[in-house]
Formats: sequence, structure tokens, C-alpha cells
Amino acid sequence: MDKSIKAVTNSFNIKNEIINIQPFGNGHINDTYLVTTEGEEHKNYILQRKNHHVFKDIPGMMENIIRITNHIHQILVDGKVANHQDKVLTHLPTGSGEYYQVDQDGNYWTLCNAIEGCKSYEKISDPRLAYLAGKAYGEFQKQVSSLKGKPLNVTIPDFHNIEFRLNNFHKALEINFQDRKVEAQKEVGFALNLAEEMKTLLNHQRFGELPERVTHNDTKINNILFDEDDQILCVIDLDTVMPGLFHFDFGDALRTAANTAEEDEKDLSKIGFDLDIFKSFSQGILEEAKNILTNKEVGLLPHSVKFMAYIMGLRFLTDFLEGDVYYKIKHPKHNLQRTKAQFKLVEEVENQMDLMKQIIAELAGSA
Repeated sequence: MDKSIKAVTNSFNIKNEIINIQPFGNGHINDTYLVTTEGEEHKNYILQRKNHHVFKDIPGMMENIIRITNHIHQILVDGKVANHQDKVLTHLPTGSGEYYQVDQDGNYWTLCNAIEGCKSYEKISDPRLAYLAGKAYGEFQKQVSSLKGKPLNVTIPDFHNIEFRLNNFHKALEINFQDRKVEAQKEVGFALNLAEEMKTLLNHQRFGELPERVTHNDTKINNILFDEDDQILCVIDLDTVMPGLFHFDFGDALRTAANTAEEDEKDLSKIGFDLDIFKSFSQGILEEAKNILTNKEVGLLPHSVKFMAYIMGLRFLTDFLEGDVYYKIKHPKHNLQRTKAQFKLVEEVENQMDLMKQIIAELAGSA
């Protein structure tokens, strides 16, 4: 057991004796450890070293998380929900009352309870799981919709700001690392042709037609915990929770869940958009969250899937033109390969757009 990590862990208000600390999970941003203790109280905890290079304001991020989890906890208590302690994360403060500890190297650490007997999935494999994922994120949206007080802190500025991403793209065209613009000529043209359409959500927000909400911003299936019987426990990984549009969560969930291939699929013929997954996820999320959404929000849900696939493709293309400075790559053309795959998904979503709109209209009418 690493003595320095144990010292950090001991700075939190753990009453039991720590008997083991070991690496846990497969996250790509934070370093995560399972802390095992022995004693009368809760025995397992999740310790994380937050990546302060990605998240520039860890105190602000933790303020968001504590506000959200305390709010959900109160909703569960008021609703007399059974085993409510397993349906929201509980973070422990340090001896000084903060919910993070800074070590001698300037690293930020946090500690929360580990929910026992839970499981997660790495991929949505069938409509049943898509429906459950939709219900989980819909319930989360319903819970946070009643959060009072000041807006949450922005943990990653301009995360889904399309104008910011397009400005970076144009700067990358000027950088044109190793004249890569020639190789990516088709993809550059595709990005430019759709640029104005992809400002749709932003324009509606500016006209006051789309309300700013609390959004999760990382709506993958593996950020949902289930019990042994596949009953939803809670949504986790709240680092990117901040103000945004409902469409960011909806669109990004389906960008990955309904894609019939991997995010960086080389064989573009394998890339399609699974309408059964789309319908099941949409049914789940609308059953839980329909009553908090405006008609305009509901009507733009299909577009949000196209938007999220586009903005990810644009980010991959920008990085390719800059010389692969942001995303980790497996080979020199990896970001271009990712771009091609995401833009193919954009096309596949557009091909299904009329059916998607019909599905949403029918579900919204019955939800």
C-alpha cells in the first residue's frame, strides 16, 4: 500500500482502519482507487485523484458535486425511498471541512462511498438496456431540475460551444500541420458545409427558446450503476455536471449507444444508426423527464444526435489539422479516421431524421 496515498486517504473523515488501497476501474482522466476498511461503519470507499490539467477548478467542481448529491439525497429522503443511501453518491469531507485534499505535489483528491453490490455496463447491447439508460438519465434530469440557487460552476469552459469549436477549427486550418488539409479535404468541406446548421441549438438558446439546464455531459452507459437485478441505482461521474442544454446529454448518449460501430471504425460501411436503440432510449428518458421539457426542446431532440456526432467529428478533425496535440492516438491518421467515422454517423443520422422525428412525436404524445 502506497504510504503517500494512505496519508491522503487518512485526511478524510474515515473512522475505520484502512486495510487496503488498490487501483480501480478503467477511467481515462482521473486516477481511481478502491479503499477497503474494517470496522462497524461503511467499509469501502472510492478515492480519486482528479486531473487538474483537464479540470482547472477542482474546488468549483466539488462545489457542484456536493450541491447536486445533497439535493438528490434530500429528494430521496423526502420521498421515503428505500435504501436511499445506495441511490446517490456520498462524499466525505476532510478534517478541515473541504471535500477535497491537496497533496504536497499539488494533486487534488476526493473520497466517496462505494455502493455495494452494484454493477455497470460498458456498452448498450440491446433496446432493453437502452431503455434503462434513458430512464436513469431522465430521472437524473428530473431530480436536478428542482435545484435552487446560483448556477453551477462551469467545469470545462465552452465544452459544447459550437462557435468556440468552429473558431478552433478555422485556426487549425491556418496551422495545417504537415499540410494535412490536403489529405482531409473532403472532411474539411463537410465540416464547412454543415457549420451554419450546427448553430441551430445555440441560436434557439440565444432567442430564449431553449432553457439552460443542469447537464451531466458524459452520458455513457458505464456512468450508471445497477443492482444485481438491473434496477437503476444512480448516475455517477459527476465531474462534468454544469450548465448546458438537455440536448447535450440526449445527443451524446445516442451518438455512442445507437452507433452500430466503434467511434473510430475504419470500415465506414459498418457505421449505421440503430433506430430501435434510439426509440428505446428516447422512451425511457421521456417517461421520466417529459414533464420538465418544453415543446421546443422535445422537437429538437433528433437534431441533437446529429449535432453531437458533428461536434465530435469537428474536434477530431481540428486535432488532426493541429498535429494531434489533444487526443491520444494509436497511429498518425487516427484522428482523421475518427473524423471520417463521426461524419459518416452524421450522414446516417440525417438519413433517419424523418423517422426519428416521428418516433419522438409519438413518444412525447404518450409520455
